[in-house]
Amino acid sequence: MKSDKKPSEDKIHSDCYVWFHNTYPNLRGLLCYNLNNSKNRIDGARNKAKGLVAGRSDMVLYYQSKAYMIEFKTQDGTQSIGQREWELLICNQGFEYHIIRSLTEFQTLIFAILK
Repeated sequence: MKSDKKPSEDKIHSDCYVWFHNTYPNLRGLLCYNLNNSKNRIDGARNKAKGLVAGRSDMVLYYQSKAYMIEFKTQDGTQSIGQREWELLICNQGFEYHIIRSLTEFQTLIFAILK
């Protein structure tokens, strides 16, 4: 029986990272996860004091002197206000920001960047 369950944001994120890691071993280390969610208030305060910025993208790909911000969302997921504000901030500095909703979308983005 086929499941109609939609993949979670974490599953999409993980599938994309594993695919990139296995497909491009020579580029390992250039696709990085941004730890955005602190485990509790104390940890959150410590992270904020160290420069944690609310709304930052889930991952960044560094490639050929450029940085590509990647945010993972489910098919019906939406950005928080902080994420929209951070996207505007980063795009105003000339960086690319991409919302990815599936492994296929991620692969298409990576192929376009690496061409």
